[in-house]
Amino acid sequence: MANTTRIYSDIDMSFALNPVTGDIYKKVDVNAVKQSMKNLLLTTYYSKPFTPNYGSPLADLLFEPMDVGTAGSISILVEEALSNFEPRVRVDQVSVYPNYNEDEYKIQIDFYVRGVRQPQVFNTSLRRLR
Repeated sequence: MANTTRIYSDIDMSFALNPVTGDIYKKVDVNAVKQSMKNLLLTTYYSKPFTPNYGSPLADLLFEPMDVGTAGSISILVEEALSNFEPRVRVDQVSVYPNYNEDEYKIQIDFYVRGVRQPQVFNTSLRRLR
């Protein structure tokens, strides 16, 4: 049996309970980093006490006209947020695609996790709630 070491771990934000142990499930390694990336991108400025610049202003751009210019701005803000607040990630490319039929932006982030050799892909979508 191989001895595996976990580089990163975090609690699962779904707060689902393990039926055997009764503990909250854990996210480990790449999945923990992806969860952290999603939390960072969906956190608005001034919502974390004593750290007003933590997060990203992506929610503000969702009410701008849906076009390639706004998609470019979203791409830049995603790269800035990850480079400023997620030191475990080295971003290769951020691609943002407007989906006009669904009124949302599809985001694909190609990145490397420090300590993991394989390239990773993180996909999410942004949609305004109102």
